[in-house]
Amino acid sequence: MQKVQVGKGKISGNLWTRKPNPDKHGCFIEICNMTHGERLGKFVRCSFSPCGEQIVIADQLGHLYILDLHKNRYTLLHKGTKYCTALDFPTLNFIVAAYADSSVKVIDSSSHEVVGDLSLQNTVVTSLNHHEGGRYILTCSTESGALWDLQTFHRKRMLSGASVAGLKELLFVPKSNILLTCFRDDSVFAWDCETLDHLYTLQKQPGEQPAFSCFATTSNGEFLIAGGRSRYLHVWRLQDQKLHHIVELPERVKSVKQLLALEQIFDQNNNTVFGALSQDGILRFISLNTYKIVFSVGGNDTVISHVSVSPSGKHLAIVLDSGSCQVLSVKALTRNLNAAPAPLVRAISVPAKEVKLTVGEKTTQKRRCFQDNNINLISRVDVKKLKKILKGYGEYPEKYRDFIWRLLLKIPENTEAYGVLLDKGIHPAFQNLQQVCPVKSAKLMRVLQKVLSCMAHWSSIFSISDFLPMLAFPFVKMFQNNHLVAFEVIASFVLSWCQGWYEYFPHPPVNVLTCVENLLNHYDNKLLQHLTNCDVSAKVYCWPLLYTVFSEVLSAKEWMILMDHVLSNHPGYLLCLVVVYLNCSRQVLLNCTELKDFEFYFHNRNRILISRLVTNAYTLWESCPAEIHPRSFIKSFKPLVAGDYPIFNNYPEKVVDYQLKERERIHKEELEYIKQRQLAEELKSHTAHLQQQEEVWRREQQLLSEAEQQRRKILLTEENKLTEQRIRLQAMKRELRLREVQVLDTARKNFIETAERDHKEKLNLLEEEIKKKALLRDLETKSAIEEVALKELEIESQKGFLQQELARELYVSNKREEALSADQKERAELLRRQHQLDDDITEDRATVRVQGAQHDLARSAVKSMSLKHGRDAERARHINAIYTEIALNGVRQKESENQTEKERLETVLKDATRNLHEEMQAQRAALEQQRLETLATEKRVEELYSEIHQLRGGGGDKENVEHTNTVVLNRRRESLDRRHAEVLRHVRDLRHKITEDSRTEQSGTLSTASLGQ
Repeated sequence: MQKVQVGKGKISGNLWTRKPNPDKHGCFIEICNMTHGERLGKFVRCSFSPCGEQIVIADQLGHLYILDLHKNRYTLLHKGTKYCTALDFPTLNFIVAAYADSSVKVIDSSSHEVVGDLSLQNTVVTSLNHHEGGRYILTCSTESGALWDLQTFHRKRMLSGASVAGLKELLFVPKSNILLTCFRDDSVFAWDCETLDHLYTLQKQPGEQPAFSCFATTSNGEFLIAGGRSRYLHVWRLQDQKLHHIVELPERVKSVKQLLALEQIFDQNNNTVFGALSQDGILRFISLNTYKIVFSVGGNDTVISHVSVSPSGKHLAIVLDSGSCQVLSVKALTRNLNAAPAPLVRAISVPAKEVKLTVGEKTTQKRRCFQDNNINLISRVDVKKLKKILKGYGEYPEKYRDFIWRLLLKIPENTEAYGVLLDKGIHPAFQNLQQVCPVKSAKLMRVLQKVLSCMAHWSSIFSISDFLPMLAFPFVKMFQNNHLVAFEVIASFVLSWCQGWYEYFPHPPVNVLTCVENLLNHYDNKLLQHLTNCDVSAKVYCWPLLYTVFSEVLSAKEWMILMDHVLSNHPGYLLCLVVVYLNCSRQVLLNCTELKDFEFYFHNRNRILISRLVTNAYTLWESCPAEIHPRSFIKSFKPLVAGDYPIFNNYPEKVVDYQLKERERIHKEELEYIKQRQLAEELKSHTAHLQQQEEVWRREQQLLSEAEQQRRKILLTEENKLTEQRIRLQAMKRELRLREVQVLDTARKNFIETAERDHKEKLNLLEEEIKKKALLRDLETKSAIEEVALKELEIESQKGFLQQELARELYVSNKREEALSADQKERAELLRRQHQLDDDITEDRATVRVQGAQHDLARSAVKSMSLKHGRDAERARHINAIYTEIALNGVRQKESENQTEKERLETVLKDATRNLHEEMQAQRAALEQQRLETLATEKRVEELYSEIHQLRGGGGDKENVEHTNTVVLNRRRESLDRRHAEVLRHVRDLRHKITEDSRTEQSGTLSTASLGQ
């Protein structure tokens, strides 16, 4: 076994450096996931491709990997983000994966791209099941189920009501058109896939609640196995829809997680073994024949969480609970499955007095029971003792016959050698075996075809041997459940009992037939003489019995008894049986004279006592002379050797090679003939199709011509009708025109009258409107003049307010100057006092100097104090001078700025007042000019009105005058409105400008005052 780690930054790589061999547990490779860094990522799902050589596995994050066992490669297929809940590999091109976010993706295995989406509505898909053809797939969740087409990725069917009933499983039944649905209440319904008609319902035992959760069907669609939260498995036979068996698992099993069918290599797709994965992580394989556990996988440290088996049954993929995935060889797991069973018989000593051998009489001794539960005594079975038992009881026990035959023939069971022959496939010589040798059972036919193909691959003579199917058929039927044993039994029989049969091929074996004829001459000369007189050769009465091994003339049970004796004795014993059979049938044969009667007799069953036939053959074998005894020219039995099969070339190679070449040539000619016939049939069908198309075209052309003629007639009739309609229409148009002229004349008169009346009313309305507008204009002019006067008053008031503010600022500045002058006076007074103090100190010093030397210390102190006060006074005078100068400069600067600002404000006020007066005068002049123009317009309108009254019948001129008047008035009105708006806007701008100037001046005054303080 080899281990490989996928991931680690790689998207592909090799699985092994050299092809591994399975270990003792059958595992030959183990895959670990390192996608999550150094931490081991767990695999959760796996599935095989239809060919069985590719495996897709999914980990916890939904990453998908493809393992190609044939190409020795692994590849990262898709990077997911969610947990994978179900996985399926329906075709070689598509992989279907269901995730925990309710998505179901279809991924192309070659391009690694998502090509389809099979998601349901907010439901997590728990299982996937595809049709054996690969086109359709079923998605199943607890709430819904759907049938999808993988070619179009469209949903074809939807299961309604699944959320109420609680859907458990949806699955196809192989080899049929049936769909099974399983619900929470353990009910199983069968439906037709095409029409979805209900076919039948599978019934469980009344009163039980098995709580099914997993289901599986065999690949031939014969059985359905169901398991759930119990240790009991229910097996239904779908042909009769009845519960076939209930399998009880060991007591440690509490529930079953997964079921699957195992297709054995030597089982012809019968699936007699199925697997059950239980909660303890052990996969147990159970036989459907014995309902016993055949073998198991897992246990101890190996806990299985998921399993998948290849369609061919060669490999088994298991996902362990530790997160790794292992691939096992089913051949290694089942190496002991087809081994010889434990001995169910034991060798016993039979006293001589208990054995009675009487020729021609039936033994009446009671049969003994050979069953024994000790299965470890296979090495103690003695062939000689078995032969004594056979002679004592006439046959072997039916239950253990196949085992005894295998023991007598020493079958080596060369599995590898047989597998090599089997892998070569069906031999071309037996492709149409069903037509040559029709068999009712399809299973038996497949086994027979495979065994004969292996015989032909073993030696080429068997591919052209016509009697081989009849020789092999009874043995294949006997060992149809194990065709490896069937092949080796037939091969052993051909090597030992068919000695010399192919020396004169393709003719019957003359030497063997001569030996039989000599024995018949010795045993029954009269019968041989009769056969010779009737021209019946040994080819007629001997050869059919040999190459069919009496299977045509005996029943199945009689043939098995006969073969018990044949396989237990020398190969020449078979020839004695032929002679004895002829002797037992001598009365019938002596009465036959026609050749066809003889042929019929030797190809059909006859009433022969098998015990008499066997005992007489033993008598002949013991009493036969040595010169004609079969032992003299037929060798003893030689079993097959273990490991490989011997070479079989006891035949004329030139003849066989020639026949093989001829058969190959005939086969090629047949293929060429079939090909030519197919081409001829295709050409014939194509010609018939062309003729049919031509006939259809001619018929269509004829119909088209007839339709065209009919349409022309219809068009001519319609044209005539149209001409008549045109004439009538022109007459109607003439009348309508005359009526229209009359109506227009009347309407014109009415219109003129109505227009004159409307014009009069409009003129009246226009006069009233002109008067209203003139009155309104006067009111607006008056209001504008009043507003202008009001604005003048506001400007005067603002001017007075500004002058008052200037006076207040001037008063404040004067107060500040007075305060500064008072401060200067106070400082001058302080200086004067300081000087006076200095003078006093000087006088005190002179007094102290007169007083004497005792006051020197005091005078020094006074002097130092006077110097200190002098320095302080000087410093104070300097500081006061600086402050005085700063204050005086600030006052002077403030006074100059105030004077400049005052002059500027006076200039601005004068200019604003002058401009405002000028604008007001201009507006008054404009308003007066507009009023004069309005009066002139009204006068002109009156003149026009008077002219209109003088006109008669001139309604259109009156309307034009009125329209012109209206347009002129509207224009004047718009011009006045526009000018009024401009005047108001200009006044508003002046007010805003004056306000801003006053605010700027006030802020400048306040800042100057603060600097002065």
